[in-house]
Amino acid sequence: MNKYIKNHNGLTLIELLATLVILAIVSTLIFSILMKTLETNRNVQQETILRDEADIIVSKFIKTLYTTNQSHIVRNISNKYIEVTNDITKCQKNDDGVWKITSECQNTLEPIGFKTEGNTTYIYFKKEKYAVQNRGIEILDNSEIIGNPVKADSIYEINLNLKVIKKRSGNDQTKTMEFKNQIQPIVSSK
Repeated sequence: MNKYIKNHNGLTLIELLATLVILAIVSTLIFSILMKTLETNRNVQQETILRDEADIIVSKFIKTLYTTNQSHIVRNISNKYIEVTNDITKCQKNDDGVWKITSECQNTLEPIGFKTEGNTTYIYFKKEKYAVQNRGIEILDNSEIIGNPVKADSIYEINLNLKVIKKRSGNDQTKTMEFKNQIQPIVSSK
């Protein structure tokens, strides 16, 4: 034991350089793993924010369409929104089964779907106008509601496209996601 304690030899230059090289390699690996983890965490956070917003919107679509009678759906406007009458007695169909949109009928129509006003897209659920709850999220213009109001047992497909923008160190990071859902309104048997 005394032999090792009395040894006053230091490190050689080669041993010191080898230690520094190994330390640099290990540090670089740790730094790159840390940066990749942070990037993955940011992506997961953005996806979570988008999914949370989509859950709110889709649940409102489900609630609204499930409680809407298919026979009250008058028309689909460019696959962006459907119009529903709140008073079926004021809207009539012609002999071919096509709705006649009179001014009296027009006054009873309520939208369900995506309407753009200015630069912002809103979602209408009859009387409710919905704007996104999270800052930085946008409803994209290619969001749509597809379905045929003339068909008695039509299923409506909701294609919701959302985009989130996060500012990080002066750079905008954008993430877009598409959510699809199919909903069938109440089908009345006559």
